Amino acid sequence: MQDFISAIDIGTTKVCALTASVTHDSLGNIALDLIAEGRAPSQGIRRGVVVDVPEVANAVATAVEQCEAAAGQPLYSAFVGIAGSHIGGLESQGACAVDRSYGVDNIDIQRALESARAVVLAPHQEVIHTLPRTWTVDDQSEINQPLGMSASRLEVAAHIVTGSSTAVNNLVQCIVTHGVEVDQLVLEPLASSKAVLRPEERRMGVAVVDMGGGTTDIAVYIDDILVTTEILDVGGNHLTHDVAVGLHAPFETAEELKIRYGHVMPSRVAVDETVWATVFGEKAERSFSRRFISKVLQARAEEICDLVCEKLEEKELYDKLPAGIVLTGGASQLPGLVDMAKQIFGMPVRVGKPGENLPITGLSRELQLPTNATGVGLLLWGLHEGSQLDAPVHSIHSREPLLANGESWMGQAAHWLKNLLPG
Repeated sequence: MQDFISAIDIGTTKVCALTASVTHDSLGNIALDLIAEGRAPSQGIRRGVVVDVPEVANAVATAVEQCEAAAGQPLYSAFVGIAGSHIGGLESQGACAVDRSYGVDNIDIQRALESARAVVLAPHQEVIHTLPRTWTVDDQSEINQPLGMSASRLEVAAHIVTGSSTAVNNLVQCIVTHGVEVDQLVLEPLASSKAVLRPEERRMGVAVVDMGGGTTDIAVYIDDILVTTEILDVGGNHLTHDVAVGLHAPFETAEELKIRYGHVMPSRVAVDETVWATVFGEKAERSFSRRFISKVLQARAEEICDLVCEKLEEKELYDKLPAGIVLTGGASQLPGLVDMAKQIFGMPVRVGKPGENLPITGLSRELQLPTNATGVGLLLWGLHEGSQLDAPVHSIHSREPLLANGESWMGQAAHWLKNLLPG
């Protein structure tokens, strides 16, 4: 029986569904082999949040059906990315008693995390992740892994990631409508980190800045431990919007100009270089200064970098990142952005993309671009973190408990939701 892991990345600009088989590398270590992918233009997502359930559900259906056709099998469940300005974070402490004669086991670890998870939240908020930062075993603190240690008391300092219950439920609804179960919702910068960070960067101290279409997501690691997450309500689409406004052009035209001619350092663009585009109110194309477009992009890119700086300073982390900043996501590919970021941050900056040294084979050239860091990272999250969930990673032979009519409860819920949505 072969196991499979699937992922669904629902972004502001695209929906991507991926399926990989669980295998082993030449050294016998557990690994993945990508076997199928499907994608569709994203509709109904604004700044990382579902604003039109039927539109998003239809985009998910298209991507999932393509993935299922390529894999030659149904996609039963998936790890799903989540982001948006509704995401929040807080620190919490948890503890539990331990039977010293047996030592700390996985049940004790889960009990301590459940204790940390029991925090008072704002109305209509819920916990998405409870991520351990450090452990204390009796009076011994700063423990990275307490499993198997002799103790009578286990304590944990955890980072709690929260989200709007409404936003979470709407996202889940878009998935289960197609009969796909959600294995786990995963904060997108955490998934992206799995795909783009090097082990030495995580140990030394690094910030991942995932520049998506609707949001810019930050995850900071020090001593191989996640210390904070932040979501900025600005992303690549804001760059496009600024160009559209500046040129009085349609959004689609501005997006094409950004991709083909964009540069965030005007000094590197010739003064007399022009581009042609169709704008509102005119039938024929007209010319524009490429340097003007670059100045528009420069202003917004600097704003995003400045906001990242403010968040790092606010958390007192700015001087604790010797490995610097790793940019990823679609907007990270803008020419000149790395050099601009180096000037603003005053630390090392590179663009991170899925590729070498990952325990996954079969990635297409497109999946090795920064745009797909979240999707690939979701697969890797499922490989490494899935075993820690209450339920095991699904295999194609596994089945859900059946109701009296022979249908799974998830399948029945999906059919019920489909009746509520237009075809």
